[in-house]
Amino acid sequence: MSVKLLYESEEWSTYALRDRIQEHKVPCHLVCMEGEIPWEQFSDGDLVVSRVFASAQFRGHERSLRRMPGLIAYLRERQIPMLNPYQAHFYEVSKELSTRVLSEHGLPTPKVYGTFQNREGSGREDAFGAILGKIKYPCIIKPDCGGRTTYTHIIHSEKELKEALQKLPDIEMIVEEYIEPVHGFLTRIEVIGGECRLIVKRSVTENGLSAYHLGSKYQGYPDCPRQIQEAAIEAMRILDIRFGSLDIIENGSRFSIIDVNAVSNASEDNTEMFRFDLMKETAGYIARQYAGMRAVG
Repeated sequence: MSVKLLYESEEWSTYALRDRIQEHKVPCHLVCMEGEIPWEQFSDGDLVVSRVFASAQFRGHERSLRRMPGLIAYLRERQIPMLNPYQAHFYEVSKELSTRVLSEHGLPTPKVYGTFQNREGSGREDAFGAILGKIKYPCIIKPDCGGRTTYTHIIHSEKELKEALQKLPDIEMIVEEYIEPVHGFLTRIEVIGGECRLIVKRSVTENGLSAYHLGSKYQGYPDCPRQIQEAAIEAMRILDIRFGSLDIIENGSRFSIIDVNAVSNASEDNTEMFRFDLMKETAGYIARQYAGMRAVG
């Protein structure tokens, strides 16, 4: 009986999380979703934690994403718990789903004009045509299952949109309202156990996007408005994500939740930069949940 840590790529954070969990005297074993799944190794006393990112398909790890629904069904049937809970994975891999659910609960999100499969042929043209009549420019187009700004474009006209389609892979795309980050940054909030544990500003780069690999700069955000923090906590409660992150854009007096991650990432230099060890704090939460589960069992 142990924590089973699912992973799909050789991320520093995955090994750091395992090591931090083990520091709590909790047995933790890695399970690579790119290899053969060791079905027989999952038992009633296990707690399963996923480190399978939505961006896996852009890093050659589509197999892991394809296999997750089957594994989740297997765990559900045997009542083997996951952290985050089962449904969190499906929010991780669908921006349309997470945005729709949050919007239905009254939280501020961008307007979604629609989704379509970017495949040549009448199917794409029909779906794309239905979206065109709804779009207001500028808009943003990105993979429904993705991350790290891969294949993400800010679009200013129908011509630009049609040109972008020719460069995008055959995957499900989502078209959303573009909300300008007028202050020049996005707000990233890490929520663990219903608390905002890390809040930073991440600068917008010249192409209008914001990401660490694009060269965005980070700084602490101790005076983040209380209503934004409360919305972040409420969003995670609604989606039942016990630890994860949100990206939020402030636009004057308005703000919108533009992305939710049920799998948070960090690098070694992030830990030094923020003076906050995300993997250590996440491991502590996992270890406490595992101990509680064992005590009840």
